[in-house]
Amino acid sequence: MKISLNKPDCLILKGTTRVISTVLCMILIIIFGISLFAAFTGYTVGWGVAAGGVIVGGGILWLVYHKTEVVFDRPSNLLTVRKTMLHGTCEETIPLDDVRQADVDLKRNERSNNRLHASYTYRLCVVTGATQNRYRVALSHGYTTSKRHLLTAQKINDWLGAPDAPIAAGPSMADISEIISALGFGKAK
Repeated sequence: MKISLNKPDCLILKGTTRVISTVLCMILIIIFGISLFAAFTGYTVGWGVAAGGVIVGGGILWLVYHKTEVVFDRPSNLLTVRKTMLHGTCEETIPLDDVRQADVDLKRNERSNNRLHASYTYRLCVVTGATQNRYRVALSHGYTTSKRHLLTAQKINDWLGAPDAPIAAGPSMADISEIISALGFGKAK
């Protein structure tokens, strides 16, 4: 997610998978073209590959493509999260007074073997609600290895007037799970 507008009364973030979707489309077009060429030159398997490419490729694009827009609007006192995918648009509005801070959810990379310096993936979110009833609303579409979410969360907190709010300060759920199982409180075998 990138900040596309940063004014005192409005903050807009946008994110998309346009590059990934374009690369996937190009690969699928090339596979489709090669398989159609093979089909027209007499290889009957080319028709099956072309049909499979359309079905599998279309399904992958259906899952991968998304466009997200997040608008913090002080005059209307609303946070609007709009996520558009190929099958439709989902929009969620939250009163801006309920937003406490921006934060980043951590998810430890399962392939990280280094326990002292584990690698993480990040997801941008906002924390809403009262102290007893906190709720985390994901702003980005998924987890990413880019640490840009940490900087974006800090800029959102500055805009919200909470520059000292902790960002990604706690352990990840994988860390907590590992500690619980190491202490013997995990599932009985």
